Amino acid sequence: MSVVVSRREVGVCRQEFEIEVPASEVDAEYLRVAMDYRRRARIDGFRKGKAPLDLVRQRFAGSIGEDVSERLAPKYWQQASEEDGVQAMLPPSVAPVQAAPGQPLRFTVTVDVEPEVEIGDSRSFELPQPETEPSEAEVDELLEQVRLQRSTWVPVERAAARGDRVRGRIHRSALPGHVPEAAAEDDQDQDERGPATHDIDLELGDERAWPELTDNLTGLSAGQKADFERTETDEDVERQRSYEIEVQEVLERKLPDVDDDWASGLAATIETVDDLRRQLGEQVQAQKTEQAGQQRTDALLDQLRERYPVTLPEAVVEREALQMARSYANNLARQGFDLERQQLPWEQLMEEIRPQAEKRAHSSFLLDRIARDDGVEATAEDLERALEIMARARNTNRGRLRRELEREGGLEMLRVELRRDRTVQALLAANAPPEEASAPADEPAVEGED
Repeated sequence: MSVVVSRREVGVCRQEFEIEVPASEVDAEYLRVAMDYRRRARIDGFRKGKAPLDLVRQRFAGSIGEDVSERLAPKYWQQASEEDGVQAMLPPSVAPVQAAPGQPLRFTVTVDVEPEVEIGDSRSFELPQPETEPSEAEVDELLEQVRLQRSTWVPVERAAARGDRVRGRIHRSALPGHVPEAAAEDDQDQDERGPATHDIDLELGDERAWPELTDNLTGLSAGQKADFERTETDEDVERQRSYEIEVQEVLERKLPDVDDDWASGLAATIETVDDLRRQLGEQVQAQKTEQAGQQRTDALLDQLRERYPVTLPEAVVEREALQMARSYANNLARQGFDLERQQLPWEQLMEEIRPQAEKRAHSSFLLDRIARDDGVEATAEDLERALEIMARARNTNRGRLRRELEREGGLEMLRVELRRDRTVQALLAANAPPEEASAPADEPAVEGED
């Protein structure tokens, strides 16, 4: 006999179930809970655990009824979901209810379910085949980056030009309306609105620096000064602020000569310039191969979503957006960003994240369906390898990380992500170029961070 009394749609991919537990099951569970209360109860006039059961049932009727409901509801929801083949996308919501002895227990469950979509057997996609062989120009560019990293700065007796490094001082004036006495009571206000003098050390043309600095420092020699004004916003009001800069030293970048002596000093595995170029070519190829893999994955997921459009439950998209926002915040925190002092615009962030969250949730749903249909599962080796990578990234050991994930429910989520990665790799392998078709599928890729 089915335990589902009724089932109805109450929203997009949201269903409401009314489930009934037979009175006999309620009575049996009620007795078990009451006996447990009796063992623990302290009632005046009776030794612990010796009070009459009827008195215990009477004294703790409300609490016993709630405990019985909390024990029976998950069990019978599981039975109901198996009977009706429910594929829940999020944990169900169970309406509060209290069991009573001698009566069946009826409770209501609201659950977000998978949208109906028929995933076909076709696993064929039109995927790009980017070139991964390194070009001479790409190797030259990387070699130039190595030269820049190994360059030195030497003082010069001439005017500064773009690409030079300038050291000096910058003095800024107070903003109009600034009152020193008031500002003295608030160091932060004085720092933002009042006058100040700072050292400067920058490369002219650096895109991170104010354009006004590059423009006004260019052409100056050591000991020379320049003035300029810059428009700044204070409390949504634009104001002009005056600056004075003084050059103390001009330095020129000196690049090393590319020869075997220089190349051999870079690494023990390098003896000549040819060795260096060969290793740089391998780096370029590895980078292009990784980029090509990402391009193929993106194209596959784009086509998969286009082939199987669905409307997902709102709560599923919201969960994905929240996870993305949390990951973004965690990355900022690891980079030293003070989340407590610097308030992030969460509402704006969530709004900006939402389109990408919809795509990711859509892709994840389809990959889960394909994995289920094709019997794809992450292996124990996949999990251990992922834990090892994550543990190194977090500077901890694998056992401690596993325990943390188990406590937080993250271990099962990691398995899900690994299964999705395996599904993607299987689809990519099925669409590999002829010369790669016989090669084994890549190992699942795992992010080392949240």
